[in-house]
Amino acid sequence: MTADLLHNSIPVFAPLAALLTVQVTVWGSVSRGLQRVLGVVAGVLVAYAFARVAGINAWSVGLVVLVGLLAGQALRLGPQGSVQVPVSALLVLVLGATTGGYALDRVVDTAIGAGAGILVNFVFVPRSRLPQACAEVAGVARDVAALLGEMGRALGAGKLDAGSRDYLQHARDLSGRARHASSLVGDAETAARWNPGARHDRPAAELLADAAGRITLVERPVRGIARALADAPEGWTLPLPLARSLSELLARVSADVSTWAGGLDDVVAEVRAADGATTGLGSEDNNAFEDAVPDRSGAAGRAPGAAAAFRSVLVAARNLGVDAETAAVASSIALDARRVSEEFSYPLRAKPAGGRWRQLFG
Repeated sequence: MTADLLHNSIPVFAPLAALLTVQVTVWGSVSRGLQRVLGVVAGVLVAYAFARVAGINAWSVGLVVLVGLLAGQALRLGPQGSVQVPVSALLVLVLGATTGGYALDRVVDTAIGAGAGILVNFVFVPRSRLPQACAEVAGVARDVAALLGEMGRALGAGKLDAGSRDYLQHARDLSGRARHASSLVGDAETAARWNPGARHDRPAAELLADAAGRITLVERPVRGIARALADAPEGWTLPLPLARSLSELLARVSADVSTWAGGLDDVVAEVRAADGATTGLGSEDNNAFEDAVPDRSGAAGRAPGAAAAFRSVLVAARNLGVDAETAAVASSIALDARRVSEEFSYPLRAKPAGGRWRQLFG
């Protein structure tokens, strides 16, 4: 079609640009398309500059590739645009001398192909990735709660068994799952950008970014608790009152995290329903966001219970006069448990990822 309309003798670049532009998400297609078009334009300019100054020879061909690579990096055109600069410059320098109007044809064909690729994404809207991301974040939170509960029950007995050392491996596994959940949330945010069929998903995905961030943060203190149990000396015992205090603390925190995970679906659903009130909110609009979407994750009112349990551990360790090693381990477990509790003790807040033009070239 471009050959007939523009009398182009090499009509291959338009369909090639369209194929390379189409991505899974609208945002991805727009990003790839802009990178390719700007990269081609920059490459054409580089080629013309060298053709006028140095002509076509072995040295100019090598220099045009080098300068094209440097120009792509200096202009920060992204991975696609940076590659297009030297490629386009080389083709224009070599083929432009024998094919009239080649440079203009290449720019126009690339623009048409990129536009067609972007249009495909607007017509065939990608599916939402929000449910999968939400399920993964909630699933990791439930696993965190389950592990905390298991470690609490083990401590409640006052004496650790050989199986207590397995908790550390479970905690390490949570680290990979937390990263995977964050990656899925990032995919959900990208899929919602400029997607006419997913306009309700954008604020919910921004909310999930906060949820995934908290999961990533609590993974380390949970691993710290598991490490404390794994490093405990053989036959290590706790005075029963201290053991019960620690068990109660971990049980409270486990219940808090479990409640938070159970309410995450409701929070996300309410954000989507309140799209008119939340879409486009920036970081300065968090108060308005929280007014539009009340906290239904079970976060409100949980901190005092965990704080009281934390204090009871410290009081028990002091009053019982335990040895320094036992007191240190108990305090470490209690501090890590409190850190976990604090991450889930306040409502979720949207963290807008932004859709700035600069991000199109990231």
